[in-house]
Amino acid sequence: MLKNKNAELQKQSNESQKLLNKVNMLEDELFSHKNSLKGLSSNSEKVAENLKKEIHTLQNDKKVAERKADSLNAKISELSSSLTANFGTKQVEATSQKLPEVKWSTNIQYLIKYQLVDEEILRKLEMGFITPAEVEDLLVQPIDKPTAITGVYVESSKKKISFIEAAEKGFLAKTYALEFLEAQAATGSLADLATGQIHSVAEAVEMGIIDVSMKDKLMEAEKAVRGYVHKGRMLSVFQAMEERILDRYKGKKILEVQVATGGLINPETLTRVPACIAVEQGLLSKEILQSLYDPVSNPRGFHNPDTGQKAYYSEVLKTCLYDVDGGVFLTPFGERHLTSTSPLSPHKVSVVNSSCGSEMSTHEAFKGKHIDKKTYLSLSRLESEWQEKPITDPSGNMCHIITDNRSGRQICLESALSQRFLEASELESYRSGALSIYEIVDIIFSRMVIVEDVNSTIAGLWDVTQKKRLSILQGFQQGLTDRATALRLLESQACTGGICDPSSGEKLTLCDALNRGLVDEGLNQQLQPFEQAYNGIVDPLTGKTLTVSQAAQENLFPKDAAFRCIEFQLLTGGPIDPVTHDRVSPEEAIQRGLVDKVIASSLKDEKHHTKALSCPKTKRRITFKEALERSVFDCHTGLRLLEATKLHGFGAKSTFHYSTQRVQI
Repeated sequence: MLKNKNAELQKQSNESQKLLNKVNMLEDELFSHKNSLKGLSSNSEKVAENLKKEIHTLQNDKKVAERKADSLNAKISELSSSLTANFGTKQVEATSQKLPEVKWSTNIQYLIKYQLVDEEILRKLEMGFITPAEVEDLLVQPIDKPTAITGVYVESSKKKISFIEAAEKGFLAKTYALEFLEAQAATGSLADLATGQIHSVAEAVEMGIIDVSMKDKLMEAEKAVRGYVHKGRMLSVFQAMEERILDRYKGKKILEVQVATGGLINPETLTRVPACIAVEQGLLSKEILQSLYDPVSNPRGFHNPDTGQKAYYSEVLKTCLYDVDGGVFLTPFGERHLTSTSPLSPHKVSVVNSSCGSEMSTHEAFKGKHIDKKTYLSLSRLESEWQEKPITDPSGNMCHIITDNRSGRQICLESALSQRFLEASELESYRSGALSIYEIVDIIFSRMVIVEDVNSTIAGLWDVTQKKRLSILQGFQQGLTDRATALRLLESQACTGGICDPSSGEKLTLCDALNRGLVDEGLNQQLQPFEQAYNGIVDPLTGKTLTVSQAAQENLFPKDAAFRCIEFQLLTGGPIDPVTHDRVSPEEAIQRGLVDKVIASSLKDEKHHTKALSCPKTKRRITFKEALERSVFDCHTGLRLLEATKLHGFGAKSTFHYSTQRVQI
């Protein structure tokens, strides 16, 4: 009854909103007419006066529509609360273990704002392939599969072992092993490593999965799932913290684990609830949620078995492998760094089969039918965060750009189609919702053949900590390099073909680079001469296009800037003919008079190379030649990237997206 009434009021609210939009549209139109009449003669003043009266009438209608909409929204909110309260009164019988159906009214815009649903789900929702109710069902999951880290994957033997066995073999300290076992117990994921079947602590002790000496600590951790009994009530972790029966530091550590593994656990329903919805249900407060990844109020409470460094549970989870044998997550241990994201490899190993020793990427596992589509999508969401955005290119054409917000990679659907990396039928399947955004990206990447550009200058930076590609300007803005170094690197780009966008591999003019945010206004002015050096400097007397060396000899170009341009070009493949934009050998360039022989000879001697750059990684002074030698070729574009790190306490403070839900497998 309440649901039907809610739906009816929602319909009325939508109609009221349409009316309100129509009033606004007409109001704008009438004001437009009014402005156009200002320049007319006094004979038109009566027309303007009539329009004012119509505007006044419409404004009154608008106020009425707004009051009606507010009233209807208030009623809907009241009914939604009734539905939530009605849901909250249901209890789970301890003997039956049957979970109740979870339903409540959730604002879709709220879910979008806090990234609780991804682009793929939104697109299907817009096209009518799924309903809002089905979206809600996706967000609330029963505790029936392990989502926590279950054991260790030994890279040398390609076998999995339990945390207890790893501690016995000396791979990690016993206290570290206990940390991960407590995390399993606190998320209802204490699993048999061989089968993936989850058990209670008591069952695990009885079956010999865990040692009896750990029972008491794990039973205490398990209360995070079963609930903390207090004054006849069954409390969640947060509620127990508020009642002061659970230490706040310990409670925050448990909450961070639960958020990372799928959501806060409601002990009354034994379901995982996304963090931001848990706030609405009183399972968490906004203040605690916002402080979960604050290293001051909630220090990192786990140790990465592979590095030994302190980490949040979510950080360790992102480095894990999914074992198809048992359907469990394993943390890797060894020297191969299988799950490490690098610009050198397009796909990291994400899936293993410990029963036969096979290792593969998520896409390879899906294509080989080792995992189903649901698992493929879930693992893909852990690795990347692809979003599509339409833009207008410099020619005025509409392009659809897909960007990975985590790694900084970017592809254009139209370019992929024209280069035959994507078939028209596949694009249509993507548009219809038959193919996910992750599938379309993997299809494109699987067909691309990237060749290293040996003539590439430094196209961008690779943030070693965030595992992400950055433009030179972004690197400066985020405190990874100083402005002087950023300027020199951008000078090298401008005089060798254009400003590089490391996310796509494009080389742009300064005008386009400014529009795209690859340079700012100040840099744009400073780089103008270097773009001229690439395109040639026109002699005002003869009209002849000169090289930068020739222009400097004629005093048409600053000599110090000319010297840098020649250095940049010589070290990245040879001088560039400004007319054809072809590279020529130094010998040919000297013969043709494109480069001064004295300058070319002096640049062969490394003593003339100035240490004008600060290494973005070590912060030591280096030459441009040394920067090229330290760079790596990006597997995504074939261009050079320079590794970068941020000095402790320098640059903007990084943020952690705590609200994103981990999708269940």
